[in-house]
Amino acid sequence: MNQLTIYIQAAIVTIAAFFIGCSSNHSVDEMEAYHQLRDSLTVEVAEQVEIIYTDSAVLRAKIKAPLMKRFPDKENPKLEMPEGVNATFYNDINEVTSRLTAKYAIHNEKEDIIEIRDSVIVVNKNDEEIRTDELIWDKKNRRVTSDKPVRVRIRDEKIIKAEGFESDEDFLNYKFTKVTGIVYLDEEIEE
Repeated sequence: MNQLTIYIQAAIVTIAAFFIGCSSNHSVDEMEAYHQLRDSLTVEVAEQVEIIYTDSAVLRAKIKAPLMKRFPDKENPKLEMPEGVNATFYNDINEVTSRLTAKYAIHNEKEDIIEIRDSVIVVNKNDEEIRTDELIWDKKNRRVTSDKPVRVRIRDEKIIKAEGFESDEDFLNYKFTKVTGIVYLDEEIEE
């Protein structure tokens, strides 16, 4: 086939699709429902992703993931990182405030809430390590919470175990819902 024949066939198919879509057999509601279903089934996939977040030209975060899936559903758009995530967060003067790793993350774009799950580890700039199975980051309210067990190692001083956790986005000002244990690491064992 020559180039002109291909263009003519493509034009005929496009015009036919237009007329079928505009025929009186399909209501506007049916077409809208079809488009919503099509959009909800669409998945955008990217590998070896690095996302850089800025606010007023100030670096705020670098996020890396081996796989990212975006579900552009109009009712409930989501961004999923099913194979893990590594994030580094920065303050106004480009200093690292915390680092986060986890095996799974999902961002519900409409609600602007990020769920981080499975082997979540955060290390803040004070070298305090926070471990849990789940963190919920409410970006609108700038709060991070968890109702799962959490373990916080405060440098080489102590380990705090608790049920429930709430923090600012820098993981520097946090509180526990219920402390279940404290272990002081520098205590000497007496005979």
